[in-house]
Amino acid sequence: MNFIRDRKKSLSWLLPLAAIATIGAIACSSPAPVQQPAPQPAAAPAVAPAPAPAQAPAMPAAPAMPAPAAPAAPAMAQALPTPQAPQLAPVPQQQTRQPAMMMSSDEAQMGGTLRIVAAGSIQSFDPLWTTASGTGNVSNTILEGLFEYTSDYGIGPLIVESWESSDDNLSWTFKIRDGIKFHDGTPLTTEQVQGTLNRQKDRAPILRLVRNEFGAGDGEFEDFFTIVDDKHFSLNLREGTGLVIDAIGPQGFGPRLVTADWYDNYTANESAEGPPNGTGPFIFEEWLPGDRWSAVRYEDYAPHPSPASGTSGGHTAYVDRMVYIEVPDQTTRVAALQTREVHIVQEFPAELLSRLEADPEVALYDNPPFRLLGHFNHVRPPFDNKLARQAMIKAYDNQKALTLATGDPAFTRLCPSLLQCGTKWETTSGSEGNYYAQNLEEAKALLEEAGVTGAHVRLMDPADRQPAHAAAQVSREVLEALGFDVEFQVMDWATMVAQRARPDDWEFFHTWSGVTVRSGPVGHLLFSELQYDAWFNNYQDTTEKQREIYSRLARATTEEEQIALNNEFHEHFYEDAIFLQVGEFFSRWAASTKVQGIVNGGSAQQKPFDKWLVE
Repeated sequence: MNFIRDRKKSLSWLLPLAAIATIGAIACSSPAPVQQPAPQPAAAPAVAPAPAPAQAPAMPAAPAMPAPAAPAAPAMAQALPTPQAPQLAPVPQQQTRQPAMMMSSDEAQMGGTLRIVAAGSIQSFDPLWTTASGTGNVSNTILEGLFEYTSDYGIGPLIVESWESSDDNLSWTFKIRDGIKFHDGTPLTTEQVQGTLNRQKDRAPILRLVRNEFGAGDGEFEDFFTIVDDKHFSLNLREGTGLVIDAIGPQGFGPRLVTADWYDNYTANESAEGPPNGTGPFIFEEWLPGDRWSAVRYEDYAPHPSPASGTSGGHTAYVDRMVYIEVPDQTTRVAALQTREVHIVQEFPAELLSRLEADPEVALYDNPPFRLLGHFNHVRPPFDNKLARQAMIKAYDNQKALTLATGDPAFTRLCPSLLQCGTKWETTSGSEGNYYAQNLEEAKALLEEAGVTGAHVRLMDPADRQPAHAAAQVSREVLEALGFDVEFQVMDWATMVAQRARPDDWEFFHTWSGVTVRSGPVGHLLFSELQYDAWFNNYQDTTEKQREIYSRLARATTEEEQIALNNEFHEHFYEDAIFLQVGEFFSRWAASTKVQGIVNGGSAQQKPFDKWLVE
């Protein structure tokens, strides 16, 4: 199942809950037991096998930076070669302390309350409305998807039991598992699957691409998605593609099953009202805005019958209650962990690392590298003009922003590539003279050519999220050096998440993404920020080049084609200056050694936990 999956964004946004539910959290570092991939459920002839594990190429050693194993891109279907997941460099210098012992399932005991200091506050429970980390924590504790990531970075079943395709691969039939009920007692049927996918058809990027590019019919959703009966549904195509499983699997704004009170009352760009009602291992309990939210174990939870693998397969929730607590001050967070008032801290500044390392009752877990980003508002001046976007990128001091974000340059890596640096998919196409150029004079000339010198820019600064807060300080300096009239808006993360959803209320802000959107040939397809009019940056793709390249990428059948298209898109990314690629940074989780079962090597948004045990 997926209890604690990863947060983001999303990544980005696979959340910590998928892991916790079975044990309890999110992070990574030295090798730890990894669950075997879930076996393919028995099914009728022609059942599609679960996507093959990615083979990881060795990554060149990075200078003094922790880099745990990272989730790879969702696997492509039969026609395409298996994507390769990055194998990140081992953690240098500091030794990560593991919990003293890992309990087996036979030793595990039910009970206890797990208290987590959340990374970011909650503005909404609705994962369609936002990809924010806080919402990701909620949705991945309480809601579930049809498919989730496996521990070896493919895609495995969660709600789906089996699937098969027609001989021409134009009709795909899926069976959902029996005995699944929503927390309000409503039995799960294909009606809710259809309603959920229909609600997210225009925002989940691969679902949108497959439906629009390959879907049967004249655009009606019912032509693409057909209910066969209460347990079977089909996806109908006019042209074959290797992205069918990816279309209904994890991705930005990925489909997580909800009931009619959410999908029947859906309004574009507005959050659904009311608490989430899902099929996951925990039931929503209460929310105290600005303070905490909690969920309790769902006693009627029906886990997948296959072994747990990553956030797919079957999991068991051992703790009675999950509590996510908001503590904006990061020093206070660490103090709360060291006085045992909380069990896990998802974010803390690098300057407090030595203090935690010296505490024998604290274990540290390394996260995979995150990508620090800066987002332009593509539908408002001055950044509706690509010359203004290019100017910001050319003038930027990437290393300074990364160092301030982590507190230590050893926890950073300059990386111009959209796909993971150190893997076969890495490319520098288009980045020369743009990435980390610090060319202020050429940038000013671009602004003069665009006629936007001195334009007003509202820069949002979420002071309670260190990576984005630090980068905002550097962005303020760069924007002012370029001659912009900067309105520096200090706020908390929840306020920024709400404001970024209103395109008239901002011009620039920072966030970051996880590894799943950077680790294979279809990573671009997962990342909403790169899509035409798909995310809060409202990228307009005025030349339609992005959509044209993605259309060819969806039809590519060889690795050589994929690499060539990746390089071509990279050129377009820097030419159109879609967003500011700052670079990679590394972080850690800190947890009480009384919490058992946290798996090192995952992400704060995606952790394969089998059991979280709290003494």
